[in-house]
Amino acid sequence: MTIKRVLLPLADHKDIRPLAEAAFLVGRLQQAQVRGLLVQRAQLTIPYTGEYVDPDAMRRIAEDARKERDHIRKSAQELFQDVSKRFQQVEFEFSALEGNVVDTVAHAARLADITILDGGAHYDNDAWLDLRDATLFRSGRPVLISPRGGIDETALDRVVIAWKEGVEAARAVAAAQPFLLNAKEVHLITVGETAEATISLADVEQYLQLHYAEVRSEMIPHTPGEDVGRILLDKAQAVGGLLVMGAYSRWRWREQIFGGVTEAVLHGARTPVLMMR
Repeated sequence: MTIKRVLLPLADHKDIRPLAEAAFLVGRLQQAQVRGLLVQRAQLTIPYTGEYVDPDAMRRIAEDARKERDHIRKSAQELFQDVSKRFQQVEFEFSALEGNVVDTVAHAARLADITILDGGAHYDNDAWLDLRDATLFRSGRPVLISPRGGIDETALDRVVIAWKEGVEAARAVAAAQPFLLNAKEVHLITVGETAEATISLADVEQYLQLHYAEVRSEMIPHTPGEDVGRILLDKAQAVGGLLVMGAYSRWRWREQIFGGVTEAVLHGARTPVLMMR
């Protein structure tokens, strides 16, 4: 797999500079195009309630909503273009559309090689949840989660693969190939010491060594009730590298209600995370 298009989907213009810088950084390292896409919900409509509504008031509300959308679009485009000046060798485009956020972003993500999404601070935001659903659940493409402060270039020199036997982890490893090929260190970890995990880890290590010169493998003990997501985050931060993992290996509703590894990592990522479902 090669990366030739990086998608940066946006639903607002606030706090997006670190995210835009992350997208352009990946674009530069992978010699890829960066596509910024702002998707805003369709024009405000006022539901009919059976009561009289002042037409002038309705027009004012609609006009204020239009001005706000225009302001968001202009601010996002200006910031995107400002960041691009630091990465003049990176080809880019920016577009703004109105419509269903999930459908529009999902379509765009299917036509990109990787999508950049932020985690942490925006985790409980409705617009962020739309972007999460569009990219992780409906694109079939890898998603790179940028921590709140953005991505340090050196963090992409080291890769931590969180291995768990399953299709999601296998897809994540395959999607991470462009980063693995340029990595100075590759760490392979699994959480939980069982006979099956030991065999699986050894098999994956042997496979990875066919592609990448040196792979350091480690089995991390796990006690019942211990937060696996926290273990992965701590390991990635200790290495200071990119965490590669499968996303939502259990049903999404179970993770959202009872908590889960994916949810913990999305909420607490302190280094970049590449996810694939």
